[in-house]
Amino acid sequence: MFFGIIFYNDNARIQMRRIRRNMKHLQKLLFVIAILCSIWTIPAFAYTMPETIHIGLSNIGSAITLSNKTITIGAEENGVYISGGILQSDKGFTFAAGNGTYGAITQYYDSYEAAKQQANTIKNALPAYTGGGKWQLYVSGMTGDQLRQKTGLPTENVASVSNMILIQSNGKTIALTNLITPQFGAANSDDSIITINNKQYRGKIQPTRVKGGNIVPVNAVSIEDYLYGVIPCEMSPSYAAEALKAQAVAARTYAVKKIEMKAHTEKGYDLCDGTHCQAYKGKEAEHPETNSAVDATKGLLIYYQGEPIESVFFASSGGYTENSEDIWTAPLPYLKAVPDVYEVDTNTWKKQFTAAQLTNLTSAKGDNIGQVTDLVISKISLGGRVQELKIVGTKGTKVLTKLQICSYLSGLPTKMFTINGKGSGAKTTVSMNVAQSATPITTTPVTTPSQNIPVPSNTGDSIADNYVIGSDAPLTTDLEPFSVETNYVTNNIPLPDINRIPATLPDFTTTPTTQNPPVTENTPATKVENVTVTAASTGAISTNNGTGVFTIEGKGNGHGAGMSQKGAQGMALQGNDFLTILHHYYTNVTIQ
Repeated sequence: MFFGIIFYNDNARIQMRRIRRNMKHLQKLLFVIAILCSIWTIPAFAYTMPETIHIGLSNIGSAITLSNKTITIGAEENGVYISGGILQSDKGFTFAAGNGTYGAITQYYDSYEAAKQQANTIKNALPAYTGGGKWQLYVSGMTGDQLRQKTGLPTENVASVSNMILIQSNGKTIALTNLITPQFGAANSDDSIITINNKQYRGKIQPTRVKGGNIVPVNAVSIEDYLYGVIPCEMSPSYAAEALKAQAVAARTYAVKKIEMKAHTEKGYDLCDGTHCQAYKGKEAEHPETNSAVDATKGLLIYYQGEPIESVFFASSGGYTENSEDIWTAPLPYLKAVPDVYEVDTNTWKKQFTAAQLTNLTSAKGDNIGQVTDLVISKISLGGRVQELKIVGTKGTKVLTKLQICSYLSGLPTKMFTINGKGSGAKTTVSMNVAQSATPITTTPVTTPSQNIPVPSNTGDSIADNYVIGSDAPLTTDLEPFSVETNYVTNNIPLPDINRIPATLPDFTTTPTTQNPPVTENTPATKVENVTVTAASTGAISTNNGTGVFTIEGKGNGHGAGMSQKGAQGMALQGNDFLTILHHYYTNVTIQ
């Protein structure tokens, strides 16, 4: 017994020493972890996604009819929908603007039936939903004073109201006060689909009078359900899954930014359903592939320094995207020009003007410059887009800025074009090695082009930094073979044909792989890719070929800033995921 106790106590002491020793180790470990966490903490951006967004359906038509036979009527209160009851009709429901003045009896009723029963006792009285599940009576053709005199009600119990909305069905009329914004939803459908003018939408329909004028139907819907109706309108559902995911994240971020900018607040909704915001066609546009892309990226936004970005996108770059300030005016640090090396099936287009047509055009626009004799490209961006175009006449010159060129010349698809084979868009292609880790290629073209092509130093600079062609004149400089360890292909750089625009981008799958430097244990595996580099102009380029016909040939489609959709498709087909795609087109951003 005594031996057992001593043995137990010795074991206890040993165990306590072990525990103390382990606790010290644990404390040290926790301290190290805390330090590392303080260094490696991923920033969490405190952006709260709105529960419901409101889309103005401007393309729905002037008449507004709900086809659903059973609907709920309610309103949002603090972002939460509160139902005020259910309405039924075998003929659907039609909305109309209630013009003139209405006298309001401010007594509240708990249901439509109770309000309707009382309305039957007063001529021209209508039950009116006023929010919070409550109903009142409104009398058409009467002011508040007239109603008070007729009913004998105290002054505080009557009021005058205008700009009403009327909902009509089966010969019955219900008034909707302008004091609330009513919403109607499907009451007999599991997927909550409501049909307005034979078009299906998720969420609810909110009739809104814009500044007391016409009624605009507004779709109150979650942002994810909204994206279901956006993505197939902005990108073909046949595109690769990773491209669709990239589009979903870009579209979600763009919508959030537009709402933040209060693009349509004065009209009573957050976004429109046209291209001013994003094309949106509701349930009828949905596709399983695009819905899956939305679901797979739910809630993800693109941030720059903690704020959602203006994540613009467009159809086709023509091989190079553009700095935001070279498209519009403001420089945005996340919208920088990058080579679009993966773009597939680049858009090409052609448009012709005779000198006589240009003369008539300038005259019709009030620019009396005489007979047009020439078009002069006087400024080109490093991305290859015309920044300034001069229309030269016998009596003067009309100067078109970057913001005027496309609209003035009858809607050119892009500003990346040549005229009679001269000017913008001259490209050359060089090869470089890129890591197979799918790290995006980042380039910043030099701001001062040079006639001579410099040989890059072994610094890891991008090809585009070093090879910006400085003139439309033929290049005569000799190029020596060069080698840059792991970063560049050891190869002669061919002189570019600066007067020719490649019809298509090179086929990456046929690029020889034997040019790659040997892979060692300390050298990441690489593959050869082709980078398209802009041949920028340094001076005025006359495009007059003496025929009196100006042939404008261009590449790409859209403004050119942000994500190229065809480029995203090409990157996806090459095995890049949506995060890599987004990081390529939007510079120094965070996605979470």
